[in-house]
Amino acid sequence: MSLSAHNPPKLKEFPSGKLGSRIVHGVDTNPFPIIYVDLTHRCNYNCNYCYNPVRTFPDMSLDYFREVCRRLPDRVAFRFMGGEPTLHPQFFEFITTANEHRHMVSFVSNGALFADRSFAQALKDTGVPVIATISMNGAKNNAWYRFIDNGDVAEEKIQALKNLNDVGIGRIAITAIIVRGVNDGVVPELMQLAETYKGVRYVHYRSVGKVGRYVDTEPYSLEEMKQLVDDYIPPDENFERRIRFDGMDATPGNRCFGCMGCFEYKHNQKIEICLIDFAKPDTFTCWKRGKLIEETFQVETFFENMVQFSSYLENRYPEYNLKLEAGSF
Repeated sequence: MSLSAHNPPKLKEFPSGKLGSRIVHGVDTNPFPIIYVDLTHRCNYNCNYCYNPVRTFPDMSLDYFREVCRRLPDRVAFRFMGGEPTLHPQFFEFITTANEHRHMVSFVSNGALFADRSFAQALKDTGVPVIATISMNGAKNNAWYRFIDNGDVAEEKIQALKNLNDVGIGRIAITAIIVRGVNDGVVPELMQLAETYKGVRYVHYRSVGKVGRYVDTEPYSLEEMKQLVDDYIPPDENFERRIRFDGMDATPGNRCFGCMGCFEYKHNQKIEICLIDFAKPDTFTCWKRGKLIEETFQVETFFENMVQFSSYLENRYPEYNLKLEAGSF
């Protein structure tokens, strides 16, 4: 079954409430301090690990997003995703629109467009204090990128990081999926990059979520990831080992329900290191992270949305062969 990009199904056929989601809210009563938003489903990569691999859905409307911003009852932190969010022709307008409504903005990008310094400068020129996140699953190692991102993109990633740093983006995050037995060495390499580029304030590691397209390997648990990261963190007073979301989060009115899918280290006010377990079932009800369900003015828990949407894609588009066998590519 092939789909025309000019006649895609409407995502309102997939409000997750119809597929069994337990926690769905209207945007007018949104309880989540963080809301993930898929600006576009297009992408200039074809990663072997992609939670959202079907590219034929339409881009999000800026007018729709503006109405979401207007209707939200409280200030939120938006995280723009995709696909590749920078491919949306109004990417910078989404950033400024969120800022105009006093919402915070971060995004997760593969970094390809930021390898052009002028694109990084255009981000800086918005004047919005964003958190720019670059996925760096292979750090500086193309062998790791070939397995995870399906391409030799190390040079492009490093150039994107350098450009963002050089134009003065003061809050950069670098992130990696850790695949068991493949790229464990990415842990110290990302920490070295964080020390090299002063704009890097956050280093995020996450396990493999068995959603979308993925290579069928056993994900690391949160405890296993802690062991990996602990081995590379100096045992000195600069590092706090702590659960951040333990009921003392600074967001007014919010308290952790204890899914324990997150763990955070904090280094001397400069670098925060965060671990996220995407494979842990309890994270499906995480109170902190919501996902905007396109066209519906609804939000639901982010992790459950990923699982529900992945099931939808697997049933609707079996030709995409979402689950890859290790060694089959």
